[in-house]
Amino acid sequence: MRYTLITASLLALVIAACGDSDSFTPSAPPPVETTDVVTVGPITGFGSVISNGIIFATDGTAVLVDGDPGTLGDLRVGMIVSIRGEIDDSTGAAEASEIRFGVDVEGPISSMNAAGGSFVVLGKTVLVDELTVIDAATFDSLAVGNVVRVSGQFRSQERIQATHVHRVANEYQAGMHMHVKGEIENLNIGTQTFTLGGQVCDYSGATLDLGGADLTNGMFVEVTGTTPMGDGDMILDRIQAKDQDRDRDQLCSSDCDFELEGYVTTFVSGTEFEVDGQPVTTTGTTDYINGTVDTLALDIKVKIDGTLDADGVLVADRIVFCLPSLIEIEADLEALDAGAGTLTLLGLEITTDEFTLFRDHSVTGTTMFGFDDLAVGDRLEIRGYADATTIVATRVERDDADDSVTLRAPVDQINRPSITLLGITATSDQDTVFQSTAYEVIDADTFLGLVEVGDILKTEGTWDGAAISADQMFLRDCAEGCL
Repeated sequence: MRYTLITASLLALVIAACGDSDSFTPSAPPPVETTDVVTVGPITGFGSVISNGIIFATDGTAVLVDGDPGTLGDLRVGMIVSIRGEIDDSTGAAEASEIRFGVDVEGPISSMNAAGGSFVVLGKTVLVDELTVIDAATFDSLAVGNVVRVSGQFRSQERIQATHVHRVANEYQAGMHMHVKGEIENLNIGTQTFTLGGQVCDYSGATLDLGGADLTNGMFVEVTGTTPMGDGDMILDRIQAKDQDRDRDQLCSSDCDFELEGYVTTFVSGTEFEVDGQPVTTTGTTDYINGTVDTLALDIKVKIDGTLDADGVLVADRIVFCLPSLIEIEADLEALDAGAGTLTLLGLEITTDEFTLFRDHSVTGTTMFGFDDLAVGDRLEIRGYADATTIVATRVERDDADDSVTLRAPVDQINRPSITLLGITATSDQDTVFQSTAYEVIDADTFLGLVEVGDILKTEGTWDGAAISADQMFLRDCAEGCL
């Protein structure tokens, strides 16, 4: 109120001094210029909601979960979300108006492939890697019959690269939700069955929500059921026709900025391909990071910034090729620099950036967790990659205290009985357990005869501040990711 009175008095003096009140118009504050933005990718942190490197304020944000109203409390780190928002052009501050999340598959695990880092749910092959967040379980504790809810990125051959897996129950009980999406194949109107991927679906008692269309082969649908399997068939309650676009068409018009993280799901050429089912093209001015246009290929993981054209094609301004997170470090946090965004473990400086996923997996289990919540002495698990001379963290997870340490990285040097990784020497002895890439226990001579410079080696043991006394040394094949 005082501010208003002083301003009014000053205005009166100004008007009197000018002698022409009719010509005076108080200046209005300049309008705030904003840019509409849509981003599709995993949640990497909270405090606000962070996805694709953008920190979105969430005051008043609408949340939809599988098309129904939800809350921010329904969301978890690792879930793939579609976010619509605005970015202040002058400050860079972003605010989300709507966040949408949809489960990709939910149901009982029918088979496990531990060596391949995958399992099958309702006919869908789900791939798990070092960046997959698994709640209420670990990959090693998952078993056939467990009911899981999966969010992930689409890959070729209708596979799902899991970014978040939640174990719902140890076994299926009548009334539990089952849910899967895919293209209809082998439609048989007589038996009222069809297949989605490798899953046979019985729709004899299902409600059809097809927008007036008829069921046809090739139609992309979302199906649900709450009845136990019948001879391996999924008994459907509902079939809904869907667009394979994570609601992108409802979030972004052709004049918004668009950011997308995912895998190349179809590839024709460097100017015609799809990422996570989204059509993409490039131009002569597209900027490539960690690769070139020739690096583009099926199942390559990328981050893309661009705009949608009138035909709904994403015109890429920048494509960042995601490097595999071959490095793993589990140890106590020795130092941190909030200004530089760096962490030190095992004497190694690790850089975090706007894309680093932060998760609290300790007994405190804090959902709102980020760099500012870390403290020296915290037990951390780091996943990352080496960029020239820098180690970049793709995932930082706080765990419960542990006396041992873990280091996985490419081999620098071999000096029997020691092996050097990232400049750190790990020394074996007569008690060290050795394992091949086939997960077979082998003797020291066989192991040291196999390992070569550049191989991926994982060692666990005791850290004395300068080197690791190795209890275990494992060779790992990380061609399809490293758990």
